[in-house]
Amino acid sequence: MRPPPRPRSPKPAPLPDSFVAIGGVPIKKAKVPQVADLRRIADLRLPRPWRLPDWRRWCHLIKTINPCLAVPAKTSKVEIPVLPLTRMCQMSHDCARIQTVNDSGQGCVVNVITEAVEASFTVAANPSPNPPYPPGLPGPVVVPPFAKGGINHKYHRLYVPASFYTQVRDVEFGVFYIAVVDIDPLSATYLDTIAWIDCGWIPEQVSFTPDGETGVIANCMQGTATIFRASDGAILAAEVDGFPGSGAGAGGAFARSVAVAEVPGKGNRAFLTLTDQTPSKGVAVIDLDSAGFPRTNFTHPSFGFVDGVAMTPEQDRILLVDAPNMHVVRVDGPAPVLETSIGLPTGGGQAYLGGIGVRPPGNLAFLATGNANSSSPTQGTALAQVGYSGAGYSFEAFAGLASQTWHVDLVSFGNPLKPYIICCSLSGMLTIIPC
Repeated sequence: MRPPPRPRSPKPAPLPDSFVAIGGVPIKKAKVPQVADLRRIADLRLPRPWRLPDWRRWCHLIKTINPCLAVPAKTSKVEIPVLPLTRMCQMSHDCARIQTVNDSGQGCVVNVITEAVEASFTVAANPSPNPPYPPGLPGPVVVPPFAKGGINHKYHRLYVPASFYTQVRDVEFGVFYIAVVDIDPLSATYLDTIAWIDCGWIPEQVSFTPDGETGVIANCMQGTATIFRASDGAILAAEVDGFPGSGAGAGGAFARSVAVAEVPGKGNRAFLTLTDQTPSKGVAVIDLDSAGFPRTNFTHPSFGFVDGVAMTPEQDRILLVDAPNMHVVRVDGPAPVLETSIGLPTGGGQAYLGGIGVRPPGNLAFLATGNANSSSPTQGTALAQVGYSGAGYSFEAFAGLASQTWHVDLVSFGNPLKPYIICCSLSGMLTIIPC
């Protein structure tokens, strides 16, 4: 007697005409493939995640799964050409894309899987800035030289420091704001500039509380911070002074960078760097949980032109960079305490102007050696690796980068998760380095 036939496995749901399966992942057909928001589709066996209604439900069900696990690991350094004079680069929440923006507001979307540019966009100028543009000027987008910008993973938005300004330092001739770009690939306004946030003079960096609800803008030329609600861009504090007497005027560079964290035992704090052109060189600590956003200052005789700041993975220390030193400051006690200062190599003309990232886990920081105002082809071709728990530094750790590399970030992706250095250069290269 013939045995009964074995039951057949159900056929997978067919892909829509606009998609093709590559390695089990639905890829949208285009001149350059566009990868949908990545998850472990095959392992989870969820139905038709490429269809928009299913996709929304599917994402809702697996919020606890780190989407960066689905991005294939890199085994060696990857270099991807982007636009010249790229100032900033930010990685999306799922580690599948990196957004870059150059000094004229032209952006690229780099696909981390295919290692190619899959889309481009243009940051739109604020149609009604406060104050208005000077008469007769078109109001172009100008991204400041030292702009690091920011990204909000909860709301899938990119924050681009954008402005019009002249050499005349007068509020009549300066218009400054943050342009907000929608970077949700499933949105009807994907890659459009959807909002503008007025702020102080020459915004350079935007950071967010861990819950993604509150943003802080570092206003360089005033030494102030603008605090806003991320959900709708509403201003919570137009400008919080970083030091006594800060504000508009004919000064110099005051507040270059800001880092935000939930400090153990302290709550949400913003750390705004202050240079030696202020009476309070060091860092302004802003309490984001208290009414009025009270500020305290931490300074030290050894501090100089403090430019870059980064949080350690434990959120209990900050790293301040004021070439030729990096300072380790403990911030989870009753008052900040300077733990150590580490000398940085400068014999080759290195500059350390804000590019700093910290490897999770483990006591290593990576500092870019470029200067965003320099056109030298020999500057910014390496990263300084600094062991901030006394292990010293190794300048040769990552040499041979594209010239004028100055913006650095650290992210983790792959399975198991592994940290990578993400850096971009004014010479037009985005680099991903396993570390």
